[in-house]
Amino acid sequence: MPSANLLLYFQDDVSVVDHWLVNGKHYAQTSEEWLKRMDKNIKAIKPIMESTYGKDSAVKWTVYWRTFFISVAELFGYNNGEEWMVTHYLFKKK
Repeated sequence: MPSANLLLYFQDDVSVVDHWLVNGKHYAQTSEEWLKRMDKNIKAIKPIMESTYGKDSAVKWTVYWRTFFISVAELFGYNNGEEWMVTHYLFKKK
């Protein structure tokens, strides 16, 4: 059961009631949209990156985020989303 590793962190507080696997193609599409919106709004994003990461690192972190979005889109979209998936968990307090 995929939830076993996750439960190691929370086993004293919660238990898993149920979990679902979601095909990765939807997360790939979401990541592609985030990349498009980031690129479309790059001027508005620049001051946010500067205030978050510092002026000297803003460009580097912008590239990191772009790389993340591209990587997620490629990985989760691979094989029509059947290789990488998203898991949702329903927890209950013990």
